Amino acid sequence: MIPRSSALAFLLAVPISSACSGDRTFDDPSQPIEVRAGSDFTIALESNRSTGYQWVLVDSAALGPLRLVDTRYEVPRRNRDRNGAGGAERWTFRAASAGEGVVSLVYVRPWEKEIPSDTTRFRATVR
Repeated sequence: MIPRSSALAFLLAVPISSACSGDRTFDDPSQPIEVRAGSDFTIALESNRSTGYQWVLVDSAALGPLRLVDTRYEVPRRNRDRNGAGGAERWTFRAASAGEGVVSLVYVRPWEKEIPSDTTRFRATVR
């Protein structure tokens, strides 16, 4: 039997928002994204904002039934005290209706007019 205090500590450690919402996270653009209409999903990409680079959405018209809900940059807890340590950008989308969409992102320093350091494209089908 698990002591009540241990069970409570375990429950508090579980991220409730993702456990209850059913959000899915994708990080491999070679794998198609398939979600149901009305659901949310997140695209996570390695990033290091200390270099000035960030992921930028390049073709909002190609999103089709997808709606951008949120973007955020996260540094893993183990790296928070390390200057210059990288993290991940998390792009959350809502699948508003059935259809197909493409999320195209480029990794750039927004103020520079250089060729993007990296590009990626995720294809999504909403059922």
